[in-house]
Order: sequence, then C-alpha cells, then structure tokens
Amino acid sequence: MTAQELYRAMLRDGVAPRLRALGWKGSGLRFELPDPNAWVQLGFQSSRFNSAESLDFTVNISVIGRAAWENHREEHPELPARPNPVVHYGRRFEPVRIGYLLADRRDTWWNISTDQPGDAVDRTADGVVAAVADQAMPEIRRRIAAI
Repeated sequence: MTAQELYRAMLRDGVAPRLRALGWKGSGLRFELPDPNAWVQLGFQSSRFNSAESLDFTVNISVIGRAAWENHREEHPELPARPNPVVHYGRRFEPVRIGYLLADRRDTWWNISTDQPGDAVDRTADGVVAAVADQAMPEIRRRIAAI
C-alpha cells in the first residue's frame, strides 16, 4: 500500500467518522461545519514533495462570512459559489493552517509513511482529530461569532 493509499484510508476510516461526530459534514479532503452565516471549512492539504513511501499533510481552516463572500463574488464573478478552504482569495478570505491555532503556534504537518506500523497511522488520525476538536474548534467558534 502506498503512502497516498494509507492517507486516504486514514481520512476515510479514522478522521471522517470522528469529524462527523463533532458536527462536521463532508468526506475526502474537505469538510464543512454547517452555519447559516459563514462558510466554515476544513481542507486537507498534502505536500507537493510527497512520494509513494512518505506523505506529509496539514489542515487548512477557513471561516468566511457568507454575506462578505457574496459581496466579493459580485466584484469577482469568476469565483466559486463556495470558497475552497485551501485556496487564498486575498488577505480578507485567507485560510489559516491548523498549526497556527495550536498551542505552539507554528506550521504543523503530519506524516504517513509506508514503513510505519499500522497503529502509527491510527495515532496520526487521533492527533488530527484532537487538534481540531480541542484546539482549533474554540478559535473557529470565536471567528464565527465575530462575523
């Protein structure tokens, strides 16, 4: 099994069900927390330097007011109806990497490798979900409230 296959299986079997239990909807590389006033999204991003044996990934978080997004789209009709959480649409609509919301406030990437034991992939899934639930969610809620 390649690192990419391990990553997809980890997202499907380990991360997605637990994110859904926290109220997130979605699958694969993109999840949304339903909110009537904001686009609240997680976007999983893998490194462009990955190989078949090793894959690094991070999580981008995007909280964008729906009204502000619609106003911006009126000026830029080429933009999608729903913003993508890994795309930068300018300073006002810029996603933040999850590491900057964690205790150490630095860019954080996780690694999946074909030479890791199976439980290491499970521990990686645990770490990702814990980072979202315990540390990112309070900041996400704060940003939603500020809209």
